[in-house]
Amino acid sequence: MWFKIPGGLERRLRGKAPAGSEVFTIDCEGTDVWGYDWGRGPLVYLVHGWGGCTGDLDFIAAGLVANGYRVVAFDAPSHGNSGPGPWGEQFTSGVHLKDAMRVAVDKFGAPSALVAHSLGCLTAVLGLRESGVDFTKTRLVLMAPFVGGARGFADTLNSVVPAGPRIMERFIPLVEDRAEVKLADFSLLDERVESPALIVHDEGDRPNPFSHGAGLAEAWPNAELMATTGLGHRKILVSPAVNRRVTAFIKGD
Repeated sequence: MWFKIPGGLERRLRGKAPAGSEVFTIDCEGTDVWGYDWGRGPLVYLVHGWGGCTGDLDFIAAGLVANGYRVVAFDAPSHGNSGPGPWGEQFTSGVHLKDAMRVAVDKFGAPSALVAHSLGCLTAVLGLRESGVDFTKTRLVLMAPFVGGARGFADTLNSVVPAGPRIMERFIPLVEDRAEVKLADFSLLDERVESPALIVHDEGDRPNPFSHGAGLAEAWPNAELMATTGLGHRKILVSPAVNRRVTAFIKGD
């Protein structure tokens, strides 16, 4: 149940390539990852979160292209318009999302900036790291970040289904065995990232607590926090004020 993607196929098929963009597919562990390449200028990757798709970031993408940036956005395996990942069309893991980021970098190269949402924050940073991207030359915008690690997984699970310490003691090893990764190695808080970073997090975010984003902004030496109220987990993606701040940050203003 933890690895089952929320919503049916119709809910996930809400991302469309913007007019004037170029659609692409790239192979990722035997499945086709769908995405689009839009605009001209410095490269910015847009990465959605769990159960999301490129359509979640349309508002931000349009703002960046209008300001002279080239946007590459893609649907992770088993998400949106992409094919089913290794576990089929209904199930996937953060590892599969990380792999999609890695193959995107293999095709398009290192970015000048990254904008990611929720679980995509964790998987994109780890995917960039695996690809050897120099973070000192990449500006990071992490929106409602899922920070990972045992704490991150426990807090997110508890936002949906309350689970006490005894459940977590049994649950976490099962997650690690299924995903073939140790949660201690799948965490943003344990990453030493020195590039400029903007953490955007709403104080009322339910799935990913605000304290996680605030803690990340405190842990990374060149990170700043934009705290919002009343936007929750997803409305930050369509907030004009947030969009303006994200664009200004990427431009270095």
